Amino acid sequence: MALPTLGKSPVLGFEQWLENMIGQDIADAMSKKSSRQQSLILEEDPFVLEVMVVPLTRDLEQPKMEKYDGSYDPTDHLRTFVDLMRLRATPDAIMSRAFPPTLK
Repeated sequence: MALPTLGKSPVLGFEQWLENMIGQDIADAMSKKSSRQQSLILEEDPFVLEVMVVPLTRDLEQPKMEKYDGSYDPTDHLRTFVDLMRLRATPDAIMSRAFPPTLK
């Protein structure tokens, strides 16, 4: 898809173009899922559609870290998790889905 003619506001024009591209990627990903999978994604998952359509890779490993039990600063736990995941160049959408299992 070509970049749009940007008109008065180049930023708004680019944002609209980007939103259309992301929307098409999501529509393409959803069209490849069965109707049961679509129902699960749209009704039962706690994350927005943009997070749920990002496929998990087979080699994704949870970081080796202690599960958070509430006995220390939650910001430290989150920072450690994010740092370990970024070392592996993990996309934010996958990080969002991988975080809950690190909690007790």
